[in-house]
Amino acid sequence: MICQSRRGFVRLAVLCAFFFCTAAAGASSLTPSPSEEAQATLDADAIRYDETTSIAVAEGNVVLHYQDLTVHAGRMVMYADTGLVQAFAEDKGKVVLERAKGETLAGSFVEYHLQSSSGFMEGSRASVPVGKGLLYISGTKTEVKSADEAQRAKWVNGKYLRRVSPDALVNRWIDASYTTCRLESDPHYKMMSKRLVVVPGKYVVLQRPRFYAGRSYLFASPFNVALRQDGRRNGQITIRPEYKDKKYGGIVASTQYSWKTGGIKASVGYWHGANLEYSLEINQKITDWMWVYAGDGYLYDPDMDRVESRPYWGARFAHGGWSAELAWAQREKQSIVKRPGEKAYETTLWRDPEFAIKSPWVGLHLGDFSQYARLKGNWGRFQETGSMTRHQNGFIERYGWGVDYYTEYPFKVGGWTFSPFFKGDYWNYGYKNDDSDRQIISIGTLGLRMSRGIFEFGTAYEQTRVSGRTGLRGGWDRESDEETLYNRIGVKIGPSLKFEVQGIIDMDGRSRDLTSMGYILTYDNSCCTRWRLTVNDDLTDANDNDWVSLSFEITALPESRFILNEEYLDNPFGRPGGLQMKRRSQSVPVTHMEKTGTEDAEKDEIRLPVLDGEEPAEQREHNHHREERGQN
Repeated sequence: MICQSRRGFVRLAVLCAFFFCTAAAGASSLTPSPSEEAQATLDADAIRYDETTSIAVAEGNVVLHYQDLTVHAGRMVMYADTGLVQAFAEDKGKVVLERAKGETLAGSFVEYHLQSSSGFMEGSRASVPVGKGLLYISGTKTEVKSADEAQRAKWVNGKYLRRVSPDALVNRWIDASYTTCRLESDPHYKMMSKRLVVVPGKYVVLQRPRFYAGRSYLFASPFNVALRQDGRRNGQITIRPEYKDKKYGGIVASTQYSWKTGGIKASVGYWHGANLEYSLEINQKITDWMWVYAGDGYLYDPDMDRVESRPYWGARFAHGGWSAELAWAQREKQSIVKRPGEKAYETTLWRDPEFAIKSPWVGLHLGDFSQYARLKGNWGRFQETGSMTRHQNGFIERYGWGVDYYTEYPFKVGGWTFSPFFKGDYWNYGYKNDDSDRQIISIGTLGLRMSRGIFEFGTAYEQTRVSGRTGLRGGWDRESDEETLYNRIGVKIGPSLKFEVQGIIDMDGRSRDLTSMGYILTYDNSCCTRWRLTVNDDLTDANDNDWVSLSFEITALPESRFILNEEYLDNPFGRPGGLQMKRRSQSVPVTHMEKTGTEDAEKDEIRLPVLDGEEPAEQREHNHHREERGQN
């Protein structure tokens, strides 16, 4: 007996051998025994069911629902007695498999067994989340099995299937090509593997991937690579070459592991000029607003030409915009830039302990004019040790309070966008010593950012005024009067390439000398990769601060970032760290100099540790408010 319908639906029991056919209201219905729980629902423009063979044929906008699985196709053949489904794409369309958890596969042909949750797809394509983006995968064939079946078939090491539901669908791709680039043809880079396994919501396991830049082959990994879809990197070892001044070339391996309330990070490196180094840090959450940490760095000291242990420990606090840190440190290496463009002052510092606190930012808004301020405080016992003696001066207590201030007023004139801004940084320090010394430091930066089309311009005048003197007698805390003028020009060269030039002028003397020139070449395709080449040309006779730095990252995979000789140009064009500004008009673009300057300032903020794969609490709150504004 054959039943036909137009725009009907068929209900099939996967394991039921008894069916009956009825026709009503222009629809055909195949209904299982009432005791049968596993059901498949088939919907299409036209359905034919042959009762003698238990075969259903559906054509036109076919949709099959079975448990949490949905299949979309142009044509489908379903064998009711065995639960076998064959789905075909028509009219340049795709067969699409979707699961309620968001897993999606698309291809030209699918053969799938409902009973065993297994099958394969030809001409398949898919996208799965990894890191902060998506991994776009294509392959000649994709096989699907439940997690239990995949483990028995030894598709992947059992450790990748821990805490995975036994009925979760694991996908194995044959001759897979994959990339985080959104381009469907000729991506900026891609990787290829004979086998690729996707454990939904957990891992993407790449079998010895081969790397390509465009169509050019670069190299092959001798190891399998596992990417976490949830952003975590537990147990994943990253190995990369690096280069740093005074340590020369080296290779560094790093890993991390996190649990529900904490995490641990470790790295080990071997350098041509420093031999073996290592670092280890553990963080543990006590409450939502308090974390404790401890670590040790067996790191190279270029002044003494030896590697020493540098332990540290403490606690960080953050709640309601307030942040604080209580920290101890022994033999902590310090690199402090005393004057813009010059070499950093290198020293060793002991903290026993130091307590720092910052208040929330308070904003006052009058139309497009906004200004922000916060209070800050500091108390600690410090000792600076030089390269010749262990304890040069002994511990001295320092206490102080300060204020951060920022304001800007963006506006447009014709096709130009202007953003004048002012930053203020004030510290008043006292010292408990025989002379009761006091040092007051005031730093003011008045600047202007301008942009139009492919051009960006920035100029900033920074003045530092110091009264009194430091009571620590060392060099790390000593400040002096300065006047500096920064000028930066940026131009976009095509859609992905940007070139910037920055000059620093020393305004202290009568000659107004140009002390250094900086050059930045950034390749950011706004798709998947970012390269940055930075060159600093020191124009002074005595400073000798010429350097070159190169960085690269796959933007969807933050752990991919590596830097050869990590150095940065001084950038006064950003906002102070931790400042969440009032939303600006979309017509006021964020310039590249502002973005990078703000990122640099963020490094000095007190932050609670972020668990591997977790979004910072401040960012979650910021995104929530942004979503609310979008909905309104």
